[in-house]
Amino acid sequence: SFLSLPLSVITDMGLPWHYRDIGTLGDGSEVVFEIYKASVIWDGQERIIDVAASDAEPLVGMGLFYGFKLQIEAVEGGRVTIEAL
Repeated sequence: SFLSLPLSVITDMGLPWHYRDIGTLGDGSEVVFEIYKASVIWDGQERIIDVAASDAEPLVGMGLFYGFKLQIEAVEGGRVTIEAL
């Protein structure tokens, strides 16, 4: 369960650095990620998660969606719904 966020957002939120990790990108290349810790409210519960610093758009790791139904209308402006199973 993780998020990836731009380093500027991580810095603005004052998230504490946790460790460094190697990740494999979709093209097979490996990169080093700086990992921070954050507290999020997910389905009404507080969870401590890893946040990877990235130059890309923010991403939500699929581990957060375990136990939930995710529906995406894959068009510009499409609706995204998340429901607990």
